[in-house]
Amino acid sequence: MISVKNVYKYFGKDQEIKVLTGASCEIKRGEKVVIIGPSGSGKSTMLRCMNLLEEPTYGEVWLEDKLLTPADPYLHFDVIRASETYKKMLAENGSDEAVIAEIKEKDLLRKHEGKEYAKALKAVEDQYRIDINLARQRMGMVFQHFNLFNNLTVIQNLMLAPVQLKLMTKEEAEQKAVQLLDRIGLLDKRDEYPSKLSGGQKQRVAIIRALAMNPQVMLFDEPTSALDPEMVGEVLELMKELANEGMTMVVVTHEMGFAREVADRVLFMCDGVIAEEAAPEEFFSNPKNPRLRQFLQAIL
Repeated sequence: MISVKNVYKYFGKDQEIKVLTGASCEIKRGEKVVIIGPSGSGKSTMLRCMNLLEEPTYGEVWLEDKLLTPADPYLHFDVIRASETYKKMLAENGSDEAVIAEIKEKDLLRKHEGKEYAKALKAVEDQYRIDINLARQRMGMVFQHFNLFNNLTVIQNLMLAPVQLKLMTKEEAEQKAVQLLDRIGLLDKRDEYPSKLSGGQKQRVAIIRALAMNPQVMLFDEPTSALDPEMVGEVLELMKELANEGMTMVVVTHEMGFAREVADRVLFMCDGVIAEEAAPEEFFSNPKNPRLRQFLQAIL
C-alpha cells in the first residue's frame, strides 16, 4: 500500500545533516508495522516522508500505484537512458548495465540533461503522480503532541477538516464526530475546549480526528511519548482496537509491549536505514543485527 523507495533526507544549508541514507520499506494493506530505533535514527523523519510533511532529498514514496514525491530519475532506467550523460558514457563504455550502475553510484546526472531526458521524467510524473492533498485524505496522521486547535471545541476540531475539504456537509461531519466521540467515551466532552482535557483524552481525540476523514492508513509518530504513564494505556487500547478492525497502521513508538502484541512486522532503524525487520517473535527473541541487540538490551 505504501512503498518507500531508497529515500534520502538531508537537512541544513549545505545538506550536511544526513538523517535518511537510503531507507526502503513496503507496507501492505491491512498490515500493522511498528518502527523502533535509537534517537536520531530517522524513524520520525521516514514516517513524515510518507505523507510529505518532509519531502525526500532523493527517492520516492508511493501510495498504492500513485507517486507522492517528485520522480527520482535514479529509480527509472528509461529516464537515465534518455540523459545526455548516459549517451556519452555509453558511447565510451559500451555496457548499458555498467553505465547505469556508475551513474547511480556516483550521482552523475546533472540538472539539465537535454530535452529527451526532461520529457521522459515528465512522462513518469504525468502517468503516476498524485496531488499530495488528495493522498493525505487517505492517510491519517497522529503526532507526539496532539496539535488540536485550542480555540475550537472538541467537536469543532473533529468537524473542521471534513467540512473545509468539502468531504462532508456540516451535518454529516457532526454526525460522524458524535459517533467517534461516543466510541471513545468522550461524548460528554464534545463542547469542551482542549485545555480542559487530560493528555490521554487529547490524544484519543487527535486519533479520532484523523479517523473522521475515513483514512485507509494511519501513521502514528510516538503517540504516547508525551503522556504521563497512567494515560498511556487508554491511548494504546484505542490503537489496538483500530488494529483489530484491520486498519493499516505504521507506528513509531518505544512501547515494546504494543509492538509484540499488535505488530505484524517490526522494523529497526539505525543510521538512516532499516537495519533489520521481522515478525515480533523473531525480532525480539532472535535479533541478528548487533546494534539491534544492543538497543534491545538497553530498553528491555
